[in-house]
Amino acid sequence: MKEETKKYTEANRKAWNEAMPKHRKVMNEKWDKMLSDSEFIFQKDEELEELNEIEIKKKRIAHLSCNNGFELMSLKRMGAGRCVGFDISDKAIKDAKTRAEKFNIDCEFIRTDVFDISEKYFNSFDLVYITVGTLVWIPDLKGYFQKAAQLLVENGILFVYEHHPFANVLPYDNEIEDHLRVIHNYFNDEIYVGKGGIDYYENTTYDSSPAYEFSYTISDLINAIIENGFYLTLFNEYEKDIALVYEYLEKSDLELPLSYILTAKKIVE
Repeated sequence: MKEETKKYTEANRKAWNEAMPKHRKVMNEKWDKMLSDSEFIFQKDEELEELNEIEIKKKRIAHLSCNNGFELMSLKRMGAGRCVGFDISDKAIKDAKTRAEKFNIDCEFIRTDVFDISEKYFNSFDLVYITVGTLVWIPDLKGYFQKAAQLLVENGILFVYEHHPFANVLPYDNEIEDHLRVIHNYFNDEIYVGKGGIDYYENTTYDSSPAYEFSYTISDLINAIIENGFYLTLFNEYEKDIALVYEYLEKSDLELPLSYILTAKKIVE
């Protein structure tokens, strides 16, 4: 891994370790209540429809940047085969392991920087799963999708359900009163450094270690995937605000892309 990349990912690891106890304080009881229902599935609507099209039953799944493992545990309950979640946060992985054991859900959780995932996991999965709130923290998209390709078997599937980067040109709900105004560039190489914490459940601020966020465009995303030996099989855009920061847009009459689903297959030449 490049030294510069490691600098950013280790800083974000520290920031997420600081954020996880705050998330747990707000959401722990709710998460446990959800998983106590053996039929509860986190995935809904468009995401669930596309996952059903893929037919994930018995598929071996690697979830990159899995956070506390909630989504992966739902996939396991949907009938997936071996499920392994990888995340950089020590405390997120601890929560995932604790909850999987508590509710007897057979998932493995590995504390690692995605860029450092061991070769023993290469060519071991039918599906690599990436969900909302992941890619903004990644300093090297091409390297990230290279790791995804290494984990997959031939014709394995990459599944990405993410916040749409176009929406980043507009303010969040809590930024300014004049919401319907472009305030950021779409083509933006600037690295955002946040020191106000990553508490998106209560939207509180606190003095935190610096966390680094990175902008990308749709062409950045697609090119990083293609350059790692994938061919695209699906790209759909949606008005749904899965990042939960654009409530005013969902309530408006505007029809703007706020999220997307992308699927691709690994090619072996």
